[in-house]
Amino acid sequence: MQAKPGGEYNGGQPSSFSNAVWDVHVNLPQQVENASVSIAGDMIGLLRLWEAFIELDTGAGSFRIPAGQIGIGAAAGQFVPGVRLSEMTVSFEISMGRKERDALLTGEAGAGRYLLLSEPVGFAVTVSCGDQKMKSEDLQAIELALPLPEGLEPDRAINVLMLDRKGSVRLLPARRISRKGRMMAAANGAGEGIFVLACTRGER
Repeated sequence: MQAKPGGEYNGGQPSSFSNAVWDVHVNLPQQVENASVSIAGDMIGLLRLWEAFIELDTGAGSFRIPAGQIGIGAAAGQFVPGVRLSEMTVSFEISMGRKERDALLTGEAGAGRYLLLSEPVGFAVTVSCGDQKMKSEDLQAIELALPLPEGLEPDRAINVLMLDRKGSVRLLPARRISRKGRMMAAANGAGEGIFVLACTRGER
């Protein structure tokens, strides 16, 4: 799937485009456990100039990232000399339900600090040129929203537990929001990693 500025994607079918709106919003099937969206490198370069955002929305949650955070220029220097942005592709990947990820987060929770409230969901950004791939570095401005489980007490303090690629765990404060009829927990300042809703044991 290739995205264009100003458009909203629903199952791969673009709506009308507006020259005044440069954010890219991609709706992915709600039932899939693993989803990937690819955008051409020259389009990412254009979105960076317009200070646009890219948002991916799935049943597992939504992730919103400034195009300027994606180091497409720095990545170009890691590939063959003289590579053009049009020869590069940026892929955004959302995945969930992997046992090894669940085990990693459960290990942290097993120390007695946190109670997990949802299944883990991963988010990663990959830049590729031909058969060469590299992870985008220093993504620290991702906004995410994860669906709240049904029956959760309205006064329960919630957080997002984040496991980054280096194996470090961070706790991101979350707030309740309503989006498209769903109650969700939203958090800012995330990077690439694995995310799960959590609360501190004994905390209300």
